[in-house]
Amino acid sequence: MNIKKIKNLKFKIQDSKPDVFRFQLLAFSFLLFAFSFQLSAGTISAQSSIPLTVGPARQQITINPGESSDFAIKYYNQSEIPLRGVVSVADFVVDSTDGSPRIIDNIDQANPKFSASKWVTISIDQITIAPNDRTIVSGSLSVPKDARPGGRYVSVYFEPSIGTPSVAGADGGTTGIAPRIASLLYIRVNGPITEHASISNMFAKSYYEYGPIEVTAHITNNGDYHIRPRGVFTLTNPLAGVVEQSSLKEANIFPDALRIFSATIGEKWMMGRYKITLNAFYGEKAQVMERSIFVWVFPWRVALVILLSLVILGVIARAIYKNIILKEASLEEELFEERKEIEKLKRQIGKRE
Repeated sequence: MNIKKIKNLKFKIQDSKPDVFRFQLLAFSFLLFAFSFQLSAGTISAQSSIPLTVGPARQQITINPGESSDFAIKYYNQSEIPLRGVVSVADFVVDSTDGSPRIIDNIDQANPKFSASKWVTISIDQITIAPNDRTIVSGSLSVPKDARPGGRYVSVYFEPSIGTPSVAGADGGTTGIAPRIASLLYIRVNGPITEHASISNMFAKSYYEYGPIEVTAHITNNGDYHIRPRGVFTLTNPLAGVVEQSSLKEANIFPDALRIFSATIGEKWMMGRYKITLNAFYGEKAQVMERSIFVWVFPWRVALVILLSLVILGVIARAIYKNIILKEASLEEELFEERKEIEKLKRQIGKRE
């Protein structure tokens, strides 16, 4: 009997071993996953918290064909670790409607009309920025004698060997394209250029129940150089009176690019057919562009309530009027009957006398 109990106990112990092993394996896997997650999270946090800025974020260089010009760019490392990476030159374009630059890595894909990366040389192509320090990269721009007048657009960017998010430039503008941070060169080659821009589209909802009105305008630059138009949206009422004006937000529009401008204009309570006009000017000769649209504003719910109220008031007024007229008619009839009785009594009294 004792031997049988011992065998049963041994069997139970052996049977429980796989469960213990599975539990240990599961616990070890969980700890390994947690450690890996913490390590990964720490690495991402360290990378994303590196403050890196560039100054100036933008430089404008005006130059004649056949001449050269020097420039300098400062890269600031405000972290506690050194940053190593490469400095490169590439053309850029702004082909998005929000004005964000896009660096062209392959020069064969750049438009020769606006490319100038081959004209730019830099003093160094690999740098290490010490913690809380800066590095100055000098460069030179050499324009060929036969260069076409107009705009050329080049970026000089620093790409760290570790991923670094783009941050604001020293002048307050954001020019980084993660993990790069760039200083943009706006190059103007002197000479006769074509300036041509237009309001290619302007629209708003055709009907509003209430104001204000949201209007959007597309301005396209078909010229040789970037422009920065200035203008104003004007809202006029059906009687041609000015209701409100809103200034056009100033922003660069690069060649062969379109940019979207929006405005919210008008008051809440408006009624009728309103006209919205955008008047703007651009370029060295202050060329003018203009476009208008019409919008209907009618608060139909309020108008319906007012109409129903007027109808109800009319019905009530008519009922009151009828009631007063009927009463007056009844009183006049009673008064007439009383007068007849009085006259009759007078005649009877006269006969007796």
